[in-house]
Amino acid sequence: MSGATVWVDATVEALTPLADPDRATPMRAYMKDVSPFLGITSTIRRSAQRSAWRGLPALSPPEVADAARALWALPEREYQYAACDLLAREARRLPGDFVADPVESLLTDRPWWDTVDALGTAVITPLVAAHPDQVPTMWRWLDSGDRWLIRAAIQHQRGLKDRTDLDRLLAMCDRFASDREFFIAKAIGWALRDVTRWDATAVQGFVDAHPDLSTVARREALRGLDRAASVGAG
Repeated sequence: MSGATVWVDATVEALTPLADPDRATPMRAYMKDVSPFLGITSTIRRSAQRSAWRGLPALSPPEVADAARALWALPEREYQYAACDLLAREARRLPGDFVADPVESLLTDRPWWDTVDALGTAVITPLVAAHPDQVPTMWRWLDSGDRWLIRAAIQHQRGLKDRTDLDRLLAMCDRFASDREFFIAKAIGWALRDVTRWDATAVQGFVDAHPDLSTVARREALRGLDRAASVGAG
């Protein structure tokens, strides 16, 4: 039995008994019916995962990829969340090419904001930061025409704070400044709002230079600017 199979089986054995059909129905509805749910809250699920994974044999990077793909292939959404958590757990020791494979395929398999953002914050951001040779992949995603890959690319530096490559971030936002697609516009807004914590001037300049900035993106950016101004005034 492969190491990946051991991890997947342990995860299924831990989560299956916790299924709650009464919770599963509203959870599925909240996520726009993108996938069935077991009905397990994130706190309970992660606790069960930690217990199930404790003491399991270490996985090689190819086994991590196999385990993530196998978890993702299971129907219930909690297994996709488990795959995100596994990748996040191993992110510091994964090679940069994980961004293109398997992460890219996971981003576009039953995509919705929950898994896209989970992979972004915990997996894509640290991998691209540690492996700058993956930056061209971010530009390729930006050119893909896929709203979820575009969203992931725009957000790929979230959490880096003053280590953010601001020129790259603003250039990516510029490409889609007037785009009204909600999830792309929201990604731009959140990225700009984050930047206001350490460079409000740059964000104000971007907003001023883009009168066509989508309403959603502008609203988030202005929230950050208002907060920065109130902190400065205090």
